[in-house]
Amino acid sequence: MRRVILDSLVSLDGYYTDAKSQVDWFEMEDEDMAWSHDALSTTGTLVFGRKTYEEFAGIFPKMKDPAAMGWDPYIPESLNALPKIVFSKSLREGSWKPVTIVRTDPVTEIARLKQGTGKDIQIVGSGSIVSAAVRAGLVDEYRLRVQPILLGSGRLLFPDAAARHRMKLVEAKPFKTGVLGLRYEPRA
Repeated sequence: MRRVILDSLVSLDGYYTDAKSQVDWFEMEDEDMAWSHDALSTTGTLVFGRKTYEEFAGIFPKMKDPAAMGWDPYIPESLNALPKIVFSKSLREGSWKPVTIVRTDPVTEIARLKQGTGKDIQIVGSGSIVSAAVRAGLVDEYRLRVQPILLGSGRLLFPDAAARHRMKLVEAKPFKTGVLGLRYEPRA
């Protein structure tokens, strides 16, 4: 059985995007790169919603010299090479290959993928996909980078106020920038 990993940025007040659906408040530093490198090293499939997929597709395939841009080259190389699942009812074709567009329920498809063998399934951003997977109990590990910023508004990473999901801390890693890298697993 494969593991489903949620990997996301989040503000101190719980938002993963600001009120304009932007993440320009996040700057990728060396420790963030190492965090992403580690997460991608165990990943076999990336899962996106349409918006996050299109944002990433506009950046990573176009990176010609990641190291010159301050990036760990492993990150764009991995993102470009890994199979991508995109949940969308409106996207007809994906330019960032390899990609499969799925028009059915994310919970059903992620549960099906989870039953297979292989490396982790990583959900990247994509709030509606995150919410559905969390509600269905499909997430095996939460990898969060808490940014030392209060956004005041935006899109909450976990908007389901009625749900409670108890967690156990697996790792807490403070970064020099004030970011806190957290890994949690659901508590049985």
